Amino acid sequence: MQGSNSTFIYIHAIWCTAGKQPVLTRIVRKVLFAYMKKNAEESGIQVMVVNGGDEHVHCLFKLMPAQSVSAIINQLQSDSENWVNNNKLLSDPFEWNDIYSAWSVSPSTVDKAAEYISRQEAYHQEKTLEEELTAFDRMVVHIS
Repeated sequence: MQGSNSTFIYIHAIWCTAGKQPVLTRIVRKVLFAYMKKNAEESGIQVMVVNGGDEHVHCLFKLMPAQSVSAIINQLQSDSENWVNNNKLLSDPFEWNDIYSAWSVSPSTVDKAAEYISRQEAYHQEKTLEEELTAFDRMVVHIS
């Protein structure tokens, strides 16, 4: 360690649209995810990649010492929800589900996580969202 503090905490978060409704078409995802990344960075959130499918989003971000996972996800959800609705990107009011999942990512595997998130469209041609979430749940270590 040289002379300064360093923090390397990376979080991979997933959350869904309300009711897991498949309202995020390819065109909506393209503009929404670009907005989310840009807006987050302007708000001091270091988003590395954001991508997803018709009914969910994956976001990989670097957690800074004064930030909390829940506060970041709440801000990303709230800002993007308001942006979609204010810009009338969908015919019905849009909202995210309040439930999310988040996992820490080792600095040595951040590139793999970013690649996985970037390939969501291809991934979901073979696997459903439920299969994906089940696979993530299997990675959790349960201590009795």
